[in-house]
This record gives sequence, C-alpha cells and structure tokens, in this order.
Amino acid sequence: MIDTEYATINIFNLIMHDERELEQAKEKYHQVQKDLKFYQQQLYAADMSDDLSPMQLQYEYLQYNKRTENLSNQEEFLISQMEEFKNLIDAKSVAVSSLCGALLQIAKQGISIVHKNLISCPDGKNIGSEVLKNVIWQGRNQSMHYEDGKFQTPVTNCFQKLEASFGNEFSLSLHSGENFAQKIVIKLFGWNDYQVYKQDMISLLG
Repeated sequence: MIDTEYATINIFNLIMHDERELEQAKEKYHQVQKDLKFYQQQLYAADMSDDLSPMQLQYEYLQYNKRTENLSNQEEFLISQMEEFKNLIDAKSVAVSSLCGALLQIAKQGISIVHKNLISCPDGKNIGSEVLKNVIWQGRNQSMHYEDGKFQTPVTNCFQKLEASFGNEFSLSLHSGENFAQKIVIKLFGWNDYQVYKQDMISLLG
C-alpha cells in the first residue's frame, strides 16, 4: 500500500476538489432554476388594466412591451446559465466517477497482489448485506464495463444486494450506462479522505 500512497493521496485530493466544485455547481443550478421560475411568473402575469383612456393605454402599452422585453431577455439569460451549469455538473460528475473508478482499481490491485484472489482476502466491514472486499472487486468491474452494460454474475449479484440494502439508485437495470464508482466510494464506503481509505485497506491487506 505504501507503493501507491502518493498516487492515492493525489487522487483523493482531486476527488474532493471536484466534489466541492460539483456541489457548488448544483447549488448555483438550483438557484438559477428558482430565479427563472420567478421571472417566468412575472412575465406571464404581466397585464394591463381595461379602465384606461386612449392616451393612458398607449403609454401603458409601451411600458408593458418594455417590461415584457426585459423579462424575456432575463429569461433567455437564465436559461443559458442553466445550460452552462448543467454542462459543468455533467463534466464534474464524469470526472469524479472516473477518479473513484481509479481508486477502486488501486484497491482491487492491492487485494490481487497481497492475496492473489478474492476468496483469500478478509471480508472487511459490512456494506449493507455485502462486504467491503466484494464491493471493491465488483464495483471496480462495474466501473470498467459500465458503458457496454455486460456484467458477469458476481457483479449483478453484488449490485442486487446493494439495491436491496440501499435502494434503486444501485439498480443496474434502472441506471444502465452509469458508472457507480462515485456512489460506491463516497456514499457506501465513506472514503472522504485518505486516512479512512487507509484504515479500510489495512483491514483487508494487513
């Protein structure tokens, strides 16, 4: 594990950096979404009174057009902002998932080098009705092959147990084409920094 410590620490730093940026992008996206809803309500609620003289009506009509134009411009701006934040969220999600996949790969290699196979490895902590070593192994395999969606039986069995324990966000059928590495590393393992990861790996590798 010492051999991979430098690389692993750097991966954790990158994950935490991108995780923070991802959360900030999500917060901004939701705020812009609220602003857009407000301006759209203002735009569609714009109206003029019927009890106006012709001169007043002309003036109100000009004001009405100016107001709706401003609201429409604001609506367009907010929609473009939402698109920018959505693209950023998608990019950061892919980056974090890829980094988490790399972390699972390092952990899986550690098991392979020390124990030669999965059976010889201690179980580690419980992850729902699964155990740490198997979720690392099968999670790594899912992360490697998520794009083609063709998984061997040990992978599908593992994720069926995870789905039963933690809900359908771990369903391979409902989320086909999704890399689960981020959910596994951050949500299930709680690997938020290198020390947590290190303690878990010591329990597996000694």
